[in-house]
Amino acid sequence: METQLTTIVKENRLEPTKAQVIVNSFSKFFSEAGELEAKAKIISITDISQVKQMKEAREIRLKLKNIRVEAENTRKELKEQSLREGKAIDGVANVIKALIVPIEEHLEKQEKYVELQEEARKEKLNVERIAKLSQFIPDTSIYNVKEMSDEAFAKLLETSEIAHKSILEAEKKAEEERIAKEKAEKEEQERIRKENEVLKKEAEARERALAKERAEQEKKLEAERAKVRAEAEAREKAELELRAKREVEEKARQEELQRAEEDKKRLKDESYKNFLKENGYSSKTQHEYYIEKVGSEIRLYKIVATFNTN
Repeated sequence: METQLTTIVKENRLEPTKAQVIVNSFSKFFSEAGELEAKAKIISITDISQVKQMKEAREIRLKLKNIRVEAENTRKELKEQSLREGKAIDGVANVIKALIVPIEEHLEKQEKYVELQEEARKEKLNVERIAKLSQFIPDTSIYNVKEMSDEAFAKLLETSEIAHKSILEAEKKAEEERIAKEKAEKEEQERIRKENEVLKKEAEARERALAKERAEQEKKLEAERAKVRAEAEAREKAELELRAKREVEEKARQEELQRAEEDKKRLKDESYKNFLKENGYSSKTQHEYYIEKVGSEIRLYKIVATFNTN
């Protein structure tokens, strides 16, 4: 156990005195834990009757717990000492650093006076060049103007200005073309609008004219239809009147024919009666006569005498 503890301390390469303090502080815990470990391994409970062994297991467990707690407290105490020592070391080092660094910086400035002056000149030149170049280039970081020669920067500034002017001219031309195009489009739209208004008015006028024409045609058609209806009604009325007149005339004719027929029959009857009367035929003498109809003639025979053949 102690050898294992020494190995761990050596692996961390601690200063010998501090390493010995750690070994001395924890070695007794290793020894005590080793002794209890041997006793703990031989305890094996397999039956509820092993009450003594159960009690012994509890006692060893509590002892091990106490060793663990004491070892943990020792660890915290040693670590707190280490932390306080580290803070003390850092504090002393910072005091020395605060004393030396300003002096170093001052001496470095004196030592590098020429380089610092050159760097300041370049930085000032860089700011001036960026200010000039940024008028023509949005992103000046793509060029290391700080390290450029005056000739190279002058050439870059010249070409950038020319390119910038070309871009501005192109943008101006594009904007003018856009404005002209918008103006032409607006004028065309206005022309189309006015033309559409004219076409709309013409269409409305044509529609009104067509509506008027249709109304007049409808009026004419209605008049013609009324005329046709009136003529049809007149014809129907005339036909009805004519039919009624014809019926009346026919009735009168039939009545006239009937009267004529009746007169003819009456005259014929009167002639027939006169014929019979003139030839001596009467109700009293009818037994003396014999009447025979032959075709359209009526023959009257008088019986002179009769002969019985029986």
